[in-house]
Amino acid sequence: MRIVFLVHVMSGRGGTESAILGLMRGLESIGDECRVCLLGGASSDPRWLDTTPHIIFGSPRQSRLRRFWEYSFGLAKELRSFRPDVIVALDGPRLLIGKVALALSGHRAQLWSWIHFPVERIAMTQMLKFADGHLAISEGVAGQLMPFLGKRSKGGVVTIYNPIETDIPVVPRPAPGGPAVFVHIGRLEWDRQKRVNDLLAAAALLKDKFRIIIIGDGDERPRLQQYSRELGIDDRIEWLGWKTEPWTAVKEASALVLTSSFEGFGIVLAEALARGVPCISSDCKVGPDEIIEEGTSGWFYPVGNVEALAQRMQQIIDGPGILPGPEALRASARKFSVQAVASRASAAFLAVKGRVADN
Repeated sequence: MRIVFLVHVMSGRGGTESAILGLMRGLESIGDECRVCLLGGASSDPRWLDTTPHIIFGSPRQSRLRRFWEYSFGLAKELRSFRPDVIVALDGPRLLIGKVALALSGHRAQLWSWIHFPVERIAMTQMLKFADGHLAISEGVAGQLMPFLGKRSKGGVVTIYNPIETDIPVVPRPAPGGPAVFVHIGRLEWDRQKRVNDLLAAAALLKDKFRIIIIGDGDERPRLQQYSRELGIDDRIEWLGWKTEPWTAVKEASALVLTSSFEGFGIVLAEALARGVPCISSDCKVGPDEIIEEGTSGWFYPVGNVEALAQRMQQIIDGPGILPGPEALRASARKFSVQAVASRASAAFLAVKGRVADN
């Protein structure tokens, strides 16, 4: 099958980009041909597309009307040339553009959504009813998508999760008697989605030996670094900045910490488990509770509850023996492998193709 991904302009440094590339690799490994159509201009860091077939439509400097014209007619021309079997749109506006471009091209293809946030966080949710089906990154998002099954929907809602590499080395635990090592990977935001300030506030409550490795970047990094100095913990924190391959910078880890106020999936949690690293996560909606099993592969704490987060971290500092074995964690992550996710998506596309053929 031939598959086009309709993507809005992206930074090039997020988990969504990794998920797109992972699904494309998985689909290509079973013989499909994929490409990305990036609508709105090039990414600020375009390296994520270096080895990926892609085409860019529009520019932020153009008027909204001009961009829509270029998206619709430019994409229609691409559809006539590439002749995809499936179009996967990552949000409501891209679904609308995909529907318009299909009408202009005269080409017929399945139109699917694959959104990466809770439904209430995306624009133009009414466009979801134009989709033939919805790929969901978690069961929680799948439940939110059910009311948006339109009359033309043939594929329903299919939970495929987000893909991760699972054939990778284990990250070692700290040596006995050494400091506990906590890792945070993601955008550096203060009191927004990622709530990195909660991690710093919790760290200020900890006793005994620990280190925190923070990988990522963002406009609020200087504010967070200043906050760590005010809390008197800056000597315990390594600010490594953004990394193309963040896990290669993690030489040892006791646990990964996710402090988000919301997620659609929480791909970094699955990545941690695949490396034998347990997780401490906020109990945000949606996604983390489908990746972590309380007490078995990690622990939860209420969103924004700094004291509860500190208590979870202190338990690891005081008794590293509570950490679950790496192999059990790795086994729990296998359902998120590139191959497993691609297989679910491919089965969904083929099922709709079969129903259309039967009609």
